[in-house]
Amino acid sequence: MIIDRACHRTTNETRARSVARHGALALLAVAAAGTAVMTTAAPSSAAPTPAQPAPNTQVLLVDVPEAGPPMPVPTGSFGYLATHDLTKRMASMKTAEAIAALPVPEQYRPANMALAKNLDLAVKGALADPKGCVQVIVDPRSTSGGLFDYGFYAVSGQYCP
Repeated sequence: MIIDRACHRTTNETRARSVARHGALALLAVAAAGTAVMTTAAPSSAAPTPAQPAPNTQVLLVDVPEAGPPMPVPTGSFGYLATHDLTKRMASMKTAEAIAALPVPEQYRPANMALAKNLDLAVKGALADPKGCVQVIVDPRSTSGGLFDYGFYAVSGQYCP
């Protein structure tokens, strides 16, 4: 009798394979969940001038980033470079919209919306480049007082797996 040991995996091996298979989606879920403990900058206490709209009506216009080389991953941080197919899948699944729709306490809503907007811009920038992809970097040593810092970057197709 021949036993195929490759089919017999430990629970840890199965979990590791599952996490690796889901890659960026698992990392994005962690990033989205952590948004609830991220802090946001307080609005300016200065009174708006007539030429300046009130703070709650200001719109931050940000251009879609141009895809380029991947960002260096700092020591102690976690980095993931999605494939082009996974990046297309994130766009088709409307991952950024799903993150924006997560129920979070009102005081964390701006941080959650910023995370969704940053992801959306990175995906759009990556898909504007043939074979482009998204890079995710999570730094557990937050400099802003939150749980962690994160970044989403548009990467040119020549650097994507």
